[in-house]
Amino acid sequence: MELSFKILKYHFEFKSIKSYVEINYLDLGIPLAQKDSIVDQWDAWVIVFDDYTAPDTHNEISIGDINALYITDHAMTEALKLQISSNTTIELSGVDYANLYIPRPKKQRTNVPAKDFAPIISLIKNTHLDTEIFAMDPNRIGKKGKPKDVESIGYKIVYTDAAATPPAIDDYRRQEPEGSTIFEILSTGDKEGKRLWVICYYLSPTHEAGPDSEPFSIIIV
Repeated sequence: MELSFKILKYHFEFKSIKSYVEINYLDLGIPLAQKDSIVDQWDAWVIVFDDYTAPDTHNEISIGDINALYITDHAMTEALKLQISSNTTIELSGVDYANLYIPRPKKQRTNVPAKDFAPIISLIKNTHLDTEIFAMDPNRIGKKGKPKDVESIGYKIVYTDAAATPPAIDDYRRQEPEGSTIFEILSTGDKEGKRLWVICYYLSPTHEAGPDSEPFSIIIV
């Protein structure tokens, strides 16, 4: 049984956020109805997660279910973090930052130019609805680290029919940047048999974007 590291990591992040919000929602400026909705979403997540992680129910159905739920719940928790961190009426403590998985504000740097080169994309694995890729530094082949003054890996994706011609650049949709050069892209069940196209680029600490990589594609299994 192979489990997604991204799903497992998010499970404990979501658990921490839900537990902390449930107790401290008033201090965090979160309305009661929103707090209750987060608790309900967590309860629904646990049911699907339990099926996904149990050997007798870990199958194509539970994988598709958890991937679909991850996409919606992850978007919700990211929006919640932004809502809390941008609320000027509250001052977050170190405990708040830790339990809510909100990055501490960094000292502002002056403009850090983007790299003038793009990563090379290679495939690490392609299992059911879970594609893991490596956005590799072309100047350090095989090394996992990011180039100097690169904060994250930006990427954008699009799905097409398996035999379709390469899509136009405007068809790609930007995704949340990844902090690591090796990361998973989770697909929903309706994407099985489709071709996933991926373009990666480097982002500097001041979020300047470098050039796009060559498109990479893989059939979702």
